[in-house]
Amino acid sequence: MKFQKFTIINSKTSPTEAEEVEVLFNLDHIISIKPIRISRMDKILNGFWIRTSNGKKYRASKIPDELVNIIGEKYQGTVNIIADSEDQPFQ
Repeated sequence: MKFQKFTIINSKTSPTEAEEVEVLFNLDHIISIKPIRISRMDKILNGFWIRTSNGKKYRASKIPDELVNIIGEKYQGTVNIIADSEDQPFQ
């Protein structure tokens, strides 16, 4: 068994007010990891949709460095938003 630490978003109440929790996953039981955008109250995060062999799915804000190197560093961290849409000129 090969365990690694992930930071998942625990959203029992609402997705925007979710808390981040560190958990250990067995890498042998992870079926897929897909890059996604995660909406929070104050920011948008680049995150990951993790699917395990028992059919459960998790939204992760951080994954182990060895997996980030495989997927790509551009998918980790916050998304830079220039300004609110009201401040942008019409084009």
